[in-house]
Amino acid sequence: MPVAYCEECEWSRRVDDDGELNEVMIRHYVETGHSVEQRELRESDRELES
Repeated sequence: MPVAYCEECEWSRRVDDDGELNEVMIRHYVETGHSVEQRELRESDRELES
């Protein structure tokens, strides 16, 4: 599952759709000027959500 992540402010957003992911990444950049990267949700992160 893709996750948008900003290292500068430790913001992250998980979405199910790549198109939506691009939109939230762009929105965060426009609002903050921070670069955002796409990551995949790690197995250890999934275990914490359970």
